[in-house]
Amino acid sequence: MSQNKNIRVCQVLHGIVGGGSEQVVLNYCSRMHDIHFDLLFQYEPNPQILERFNEAGINCIQIPDKVHHPLKHLWTMFRIFRKGNYNVVHSHLDWFMNSYVCFLAMLAGIKKRIAHHHQAYHPTNPLLILLCALMRIPCKLFATHWLACGEAAAINGWGRSAVKKGKVTILPNAIDPDRFKFSESARHEIRERYGINDDDFVIGHVGRFYPEKNHEFIVELFSEYSQNHSCSKLLLVGNGPLQAEIQNLVKQKGLENKVVFAGQQKNVVGFYSAMDVLLLPSTREAFPMTLVEAQYNGLPCIVSNAVPKETSITDNVLALPIDNVKPWCGKLKSLSVVIERKNPQIKNERFDIRKCYGMLESLYQVV
Repeated sequence: MSQNKNIRVCQVLHGIVGGGSEQVVLNYCSRMHDIHFDLLFQYEPNPQILERFNEAGINCIQIPDKVHHPLKHLWTMFRIFRKGNYNVVHSHLDWFMNSYVCFLAMLAGIKKRIAHHHQAYHPTNPLLILLCALMRIPCKLFATHWLACGEAAAINGWGRSAVKKGKVTILPNAIDPDRFKFSESARHEIRERYGINDDDFVIGHVGRFYPEKNHEFIVELFSEYSQNHSCSKLLLVGNGPLQAEIQNLVKQKGLENKVVFAGQQKNVVGFYSAMDVLLLPSTREAFPMTLVEAQYNGLPCIVSNAVPKETSITDNVLALPIDNVKPWCGKLKSLSVVIERKNPQIKNERFDIRKCYGMLESLYQVV
């Protein structure tokens, strides 16, 4: 669009390590070729993920991190905002950090300041509920536009009242469906690369090794399931601080030859094709892009009750509690690997990037 030629947007993320919010930024921004995008991040990036941002034409700028260099962090960010001639600052952090990002952008004279919430943590402790409510106040004051990736994240980030009054814009974590189509060649290539036989039943997970992803549950589940299913493999894609702990657990259970740690991948598309079922036993989720991607691949999915129902867009998703692995094992036993993967029946196309990136592009328009 010609009217976008002079628009300059600064995205703000914690880091470039392969998280969901980073993928959201990449998916949307790579569609808007006429808008100039800079991206500020703090922590040491994953080279593979950074390469994808560079390939999309997004200018990535590392700034001092807030933990070790708080004053330098704030000053560097403000200086970039002031000199960047930006029309929009779009922050993807949480309450407090979105607040000071938008405050610094306001001081720098940037008129359009977007705070985008990606978390869905709902505290039950009265003190934490009060703290969350207080943390929303400065964010609402300094941000001109309030965004969230889904209804659960909207309530968590902005409050139920703001959502009911229509003050929050829901921007889905959309993807390009064509990228995630099932591929027989990719299935064969990935399985051959990791020594997985064609007739093995592959249970998979894609996600960082963080507590909320519940990898320990996955290993416990697979340990029980594999006792009576020798032709089964567990394929874990991702990395993170708990990876060594999970690898030790796998060794303790004698599963080294049946569990594949594939690490962080620049492109996970082929890995979905290599799997026969995806597990997502998360303790909390705002909007798991992995689940949407897997469904477009035609992959059956078993998820925890913590996963938002809005992300279920096929009939191949089953939600179970995570208090016991036995129901999960029972469901795995009933799954057949002979399932139509090439033409999944998508019930809702709201996560198709081709249909919804215009919403964000319009928001970026200079008024």
